[in-house]
Amino acid sequence: MNELMAARSLTTLPVVTLGGDAVAQIKDTVFDAAAGRVTGFTLSGRGLLSGPLKQSLPWAAVHSLGHDAVMIRDALALQDTSVVVARREAQQGRVLHAKVLTDEGAEVGTVLDVIIEGGTSGRVVGFRIAAGKALVQGSRRRRHRVYVPRGETLAVSGRALVIPADATRYVADDLTAFVAGVGAFREEREERKGTPS
Repeated sequence: MNELMAARSLTTLPVVTLGGDAVAQIKDTVFDAAAGRVTGFTLSGRGLLSGPLKQSLPWAAVHSLGHDAVMIRDALALQDTSVVVARREAQQGRVLHAKVLTDEGAEVGTVLDVIIEGGTSGRVVGFRIAAGKALVQGSRRRRHRVYVPRGETLAVSGRALVIPADATRYVADDLTAFVAGVGAFREEREERKGTPS
């Protein structure tokens, strides 16, 4: 698995060509919720007072996503914003501040961030959530922010995100523990697929 990063941490990340030219910076990350992956980025200019650009960056044009930059082959990779934003999946992919429900109907928290796999993947692997009573016991002050893996199927309406109930067994307090939890969660899911019912 490549390095994991929070989608919010990508905001203001430079978009750099393989030739070393910084051509833009990330404004927003756009997701296809059903497929569970990044579809692209909206962009802004590279200065303090620069506004949004009329161009966006589709995921297919990304050479690699890292903690310090989004790499592209050249500036020709940038396309009209409607290519990334106007897609129906993008309109349904709003997940920040959505309630997190299990497929058994328990409300377990609220989405604070989306955790994605860097490199060439762009896969959504989980979410950072403000844990609810059903997930972490104790007073509101004692509940905290945790990471929870996403299932293979994902339902997002803009108001609610539905995850498998068994994903809540792999909750982690930090990204290091989350990586191990995601691996164990995937292994368990693969074992279930291979077991006849």
